[in-house]
Amino acid sequence: MVKVGMVQINNSFSGQNYLPLSTGMIQAYAQKNLAKPDDYEFMLPIYKRMPVADAVSQLKSADVVFFSAYVWNFQLSLEIAKRLNSRVIFGGPHVPKDTDSFLKKYPFIDTACYGEGERAVVSLLEGKDWTPSRIDNMDELPSPYLEGTFDELIEAYPEENWIALWETNRGCPFSCTFCDWGTATKSKVFKFEIDRLYQEMDWFAKHEIEYIYCCDANFGMLPRDLDIVKHA
Repeated sequence: MVKVGMVQINNSFSGQNYLPLSTGMIQAYAQKNLAKPDDYEFMLPIYKRMPVADAVSQLKSADVVFFSAYVWNFQLSLEIAKRLNSRVIFGGPHVPKDTDSFLKKYPFIDTACYGEGERAVVSLLEGKDWTPSRIDNMDELPSPYLEGTFDELIEAYPEENWIALWETNRGCPFSCTFCDWGTATKSKVFKFEIDRLYQEMDWFAKHEIEYIYCCDANFGMLPRDLDIVKHA
């Protein structure tokens, strides 16, 4: 049994914490697409800031740990990663295209994943090579909300007042120089199927999620976005 640790440290405010969508997406995808999914145990993700020692203790039994890195969690993620004996894999927007220089700067990171992570995680867990490429069919990606990926996490922390991170599409057709979307800019926008989005909103309602943070680059750009707002 391979134990897989997941770290997506989000900001918290007003006693609320975000459900870790990035790690949820790659876990849901992996459990659907691994050749032998029963050979892998996905541990509860680290989803908020905590003392480094506590995070290391929580991850000490993991064989491999995936980090979703962005500007607000990068330094803390590094401090946790350098103290682990596990295989360490970094992904997320903070990983640059020049992964060779990145890995030389942080030698305790074993692998850096540039671009979308779902396919890459399956390849990494199965010891296969992969080439970063965009996913053009969003139906390929199972919903961590609808698949029950977060059910165990929610049950483990009943005191949490959760915020939902939510994608209705991926990509951005613009190339604004001030923007940090990187590879997502000046690219085709791929849409999640609208019935799936309606079901996810119903899931949010059922679980009394009061705040939804939309991760789209340009929500409101597509005509159907008005239908999504009306359903909400």
